[in-house]
Parts: sequence; structure tokens; C-alpha cells
Amino acid sequence: MNKQIGQFAIDTSITTVSRILQLAIGIGTSVLIARALGPKGRGIYSLAILLPTMLTCFGNFGIGQAAVFHINKKTYSPKEVLGNNVTLSLVLGIAGFLVGLIILLFFGDLIFPGVRKTYLFLALFLVPLNFLLSFVNYLLLGLQRIKEYNFVSVLRSLVFLALLFILLFVLKFGVKAAITASILSCLVAAAVLLYLVKGIIGFVRLCFTSSYVKDALRFGFKVYLGNIIGLLHYRIDLFLVNILLNPMAVGLYSIAVVLAEKIWLISQSASVVLFPKVCAETDEKSLKEFTPIVCRIVLWIALIGAISLLFLGRVLIVLLYSEKFAASVLPFQILLIGTVTMSGWRILNNDLYGRGKPELNIYISGVSIVLNVILNILLIPKYGVVGAAWATSASYTFAFVAVVIIYASISGNNIWTVVVPQRSDLALCKRVLRRVI
Repeated sequence: MNKQIGQFAIDTSITTVSRILQLAIGIGTSVLIARALGPKGRGIYSLAILLPTMLTCFGNFGIGQAAVFHINKKTYSPKEVLGNNVTLSLVLGIAGFLVGLIILLFFGDLIFPGVRKTYLFLALFLVPLNFLLSFVNYLLLGLQRIKEYNFVSVLRSLVFLALLFILLFVLKFGVKAAITASILSCLVAAAVLLYLVKGIIGFVRLCFTSSYVKDALRFGFKVYLGNIIGLLHYRIDLFLVNILLNPMAVGLYSIAVVLAEKIWLISQSASVVLFPKVCAETDEKSLKEFTPIVCRIVLWIALIGAISLLFLGRVLIVLLYSEKFAASVLPFQILLIGTVTMSGWRILNNDLYGRGKPELNIYISGVSIVLNVILNILLIPKYGVVGAAWATSASYTFAFVAVVIIYASISGNNIWTVVVPQRSDLALCKRVLRRVI
């Protein structure tokens, strides 16, 4: 167990370093956009890139996660998975782009009031690129090539930051510049990703294997439904704030969301590494002991981080974004509650994915998003963005409590074992930290 935890910690540390770099770069890009465009421009940019993100989520059918599952279960070779995934990314990317055009032409004014269609049409070019990056990068995760997997993500963030600086501050192109920078950074990352994959697996040969597609969709569709609901859960509040308030409120609220979600740094890293390991694990006893240790440590690290940020929130927001965004402070502090509980949810959710039970996430997230929408509709008109923050934190916490109960029932663990720190955790952390160093 110690050896497994040690290797897991090393892989998680690599991923965490990558996330820290992306965090620093992400804050830099967020500051550049906020200072160059102001609250309203920041809100319009957030809404413009939201559509391609939603289209990618709605159209990916869980193919990437299915690739991780089947590679680790050894049902298909990496080369066969690669050829099929690239083909599927091209087909689904073009289809997603066309669906986006239809949505904007017929429903753009209704869904995105106050946002110029020029920005929305331009952002659609992110759709096929997002599909390619997602489907191919998951192969690196399935092969547990953690360094390469993280390198592509960091490279994309760095290129985005550099292009933003040139286009926003040097050339002063406005909202269109921010969207263009995002598209170009995806192009660079996709080219590098394909080069890396070629070196590991071999030349990319497009193919369409019916048996793989069926198996990938059989597993992936369950993941897909969970991801759709999950994305809506994470971002439905932005839509509701825009509809019930205005784009400026979205700009203020999005800053609170962006900063609060940085608490997920450790949980995102750990869950990324956990998924392929659970898929490949054949010893049930080892799996039963392994996941609760990860969940406890991640959960309490997130709690410590949230308490620190609770007192530093005002200083950070005013320092980074200026006094214009002071109204983001209270929503940020409230959202910290939900981001802590969702840190634990991420770990247990990925364990269930690895066990081949992604449908359970659908049930949990489905109820949680309904709760989120109801609370947002009730609270936003009365309390503004503060009400949106309370609604989101409440629904996140509900999802965590539900997944703990379900996971404990399936794994045979006691609920308290999953969330309450054990005496052995500190000693284990010290041993693992020495090995990581």
C-alpha cells in the first residue's frame, strides 16, 4: 500500500506542479482580461467561450474517458484507440460547430442577451479543437504518461497568456483578441500533442472500428451524461446571473467563481491520476483502502486552503482586479464552502468511474443541479450574485454528502473512514512527502 501511495503521490505531485503553473498563468490571464476589458467586457468574454465549452461537453459522448478505461483494461491497443479517437474528434468537432451555428442563428439573442454575435461566431472555432485535444490527450492519461499529459496543458496556458498580452495590451484589439488568443493557443497545443503521441504510439492512422466505437459509447455515454450534468452544475449559475441580472453581474460573479475554483487544484490533480489507477486495479482490498486515504487527505488540504483564502479574499481580488471588483469578495468567500465539499466529491466520483459505475454520478448530479437551479431562481432576484453563491455552495455540498453515502455502500467502507482524518494519515503524509522530495 505504501508503495502504491508513494507512486500515486509522485504522479499527483507532477500533476499538481502542472496545475500550480496553470493556476499562476490562469490568474495572469484573468487579470489581463479583467483590466483590459473591465467587468462588462470580462462578462461578455466569459459568455462567448461558454458556448464552445458547452458544445464540447454535450458532443463528446465520454469518448476520452472510455479510452482511458479500455486501455487500462487492455481490451483494445493504444494504436487502435488513437486512430478511432482522432477520427471521432474530427466528425464530432464538425458536427458541434454546425450545431453551434444553428443555435446562434435562431436562439442567440434569447440565450446570450447583450453579447454581440460576432464574438459568439468566432468562439465556435474552439469546438473542433477542443474535441481533438480532449480525445487525444486522454490517451496519454490512459497510458499513465503523466508528464506528457500535463505538459500539453501547461503549454496551452502559456501560449494563451503570451497571445493575450500581445493582442490585448500591445495591439488593443478588445474582446475579439481574447477569443482569438484562445483559438490560436489550442492550435499550437494540438500540434504539439499529435507530435508527442506519434513518438509514443506511432503514426496516426485514421480508422473506424465498429466494435471499439460500440464499447466506447457503451461506457462513455454514461460518463457523457454525468459530464453534461456536471458542467451545467458548474456553469448554470453564470447563465442564470446573466438572465436574471446582466453581463456586468456575470463579470463580477465570474471572478469569484474563477478564484474559488482554484481550491480544486489538489483534488483535480489527484482525481486525474486516480481514474486510470482504479481502472487498472484488480485487488479489491487494496482499492477499498486506497481511495479513502486519498479522499481524506485531499479534503482536508482543501479545507485548510479555503480557510486561508477566506481571510485573504478581499486583498487578493482588489490587488489583482482593482476596486471595481470589490463586489466579488463576498460571493467568493461563500463559494469556498462548496469548492471544499466538491474536492471530496471529485475523488469519490472518479473512483466510481474507475469501477465502471459512471451512471451513479448521473443520479447524484441530476438531483444536485435541480436543487442548484431552484435555489438560484429563488435567491438571485433578492440577493444578486451573493444569492447565486449560496445556491451553488448548497448544491455542491448536497452532491458531496450523496456520493459519500453511495461510495461507502459500494466499497464497504464506513462513512467516517472516508471523511474523518485518521492517526495514520499524518505519518503516511510524512513518508510520502520524503519520497516525493
